[in-house]
Amino acid sequence: MSLNTVWEVWTYDVWGNSEEGYWVNDRSCIDRNMELAIPVSTHNVGTPRQFSSAYPTDKQIREALDIKEDVKIETGGDGLYITVDSEDGYPLGEMTCISHKSLSPIQKLAVGDA
Repeated sequence: MSLNTVWEVWTYDVWGNSEEGYWVNDRSCIDRNMELAIPVSTHNVGTPRQFSSAYPTDKQIREALDIKEDVKIETGGDGLYITVDSEDGYPLGEMTCISHKSLSPIQKLAVGDA
């Protein structure tokens, strides 16, 4: 099962180096309405605390930010805001879900929510 979501996708202008560290000088939005059908997982099945959550796959994150397969990535943030760095800490970009209030548990934005 998958969940239709909408994301803003940002890339970074990065300064620095591996010895002294990296920092984001500026960011650029490459897509303000990227639609992704992300996988849904169900947790605590059969209990009163059963709930569903959703999160983009590494493949979807790579495609959204145009990251090559040979670059190892690490993600941070929460379900609605994802930061992406390379294995050595180089900042690659970020994604923000704009269609939902929460992805764990799944809650769609109501009309008038911002």
